[in-house]
Amino acid sequence: MSKRAIKAEIFARARLGGSSWSKSQTPYIVSLVLRGLGLMRAFLLLVCALQSLLGNNLRAQSAPSVAAGFPLAPAAHEVHSKDRAAVKEKHPRLFWVMPTYTVSNSSFPSSLSSGEKFRLSVQNTTDPFTFGYIAVNDGIQQANNNLAGYGQGAAGYGKRLGAGLADQASASFFKTYFFPSILHQDPRYFRQGSGSFKRRLANAIIRPVVTRNDSGRRAFNWAEVVGGIAASSLSNAYYPASNSGVGPTFKRAAAGIPFSMIDHLIDEFGPDLERKFLRRTKIG
Repeated sequence: MSKRAIKAEIFARARLGGSSWSKSQTPYIVSLVLRGLGLMRAFLLLVCALQSLLGNNLRAQSAPSVAAGFPLAPAAHEVHSKDRAAVKEKHPRLFWVMPTYTVSNSSFPSSLSSGEKFRLSVQNTTDPFTFGYIAVNDGIQQANNNLAGYGQGAAGYGKRLGAGLADQASASFFKTYFFPSILHQDPRYFRQGSGSFKRRLANAIIRPVVTRNDSGRRAFNWAEVVGGIAASSLSNAYYPASNSGVGPTFKRAAAGIPFSMIDHLIDEFGPDLERKFLRRTKIG
């Protein structure tokens, strides 16, 4: 069956409510994509792809980040650490909806304390957008009969929703607070905001495996990788037996990496797309 035919069948079943949807009728990779991508994420990723095909180097009005210039030098441009610490970054919502708590646009960001990392974790977990996204995602899971051990109906959806909220809370705790604190790594994405499209694309794609230490130096992203494994392991406590065990644990952890790349592509290019959208709206 061609890719186009598979996509047509998926959307046809989604419109019919997906009552007869089964994993045997859907490639496993499609199930992962449906589970991980919301409509907004898919839309933004498509626009980014079109921009790259058209050869349009996206430009931002913000100053370039030092993500391309590791290590971070405290004396650079004669900016003192005390001065940087006194500046609090604003985190406007992308398209008025998506929170950007873990995105830094500062050229010389100060390091985060353990308490600030914990606050980031709580903000991500309790944000209304998080609840809305999880609710929609779990509806897609139910239509696809993922986590089949939970069953169908209101009870099945309630179990999936509870598991989704628990997954979000544990992932945010381990990857934004716990392991970044004990390993002294920064959980934020440092947006470049300007420069060539290829360089910005690379900055977003490598972020799940390359990050900064609290000192500002480049390092392997142990906090993200180990945190993902820890959160996936914890889910064995409430997932159905058929979705628990060593194999499913590492599959879930591995599947989280490409979805993190998509998140960071949105972090990097989302503000550019928002400006273009607003400009066209004003002109229209």
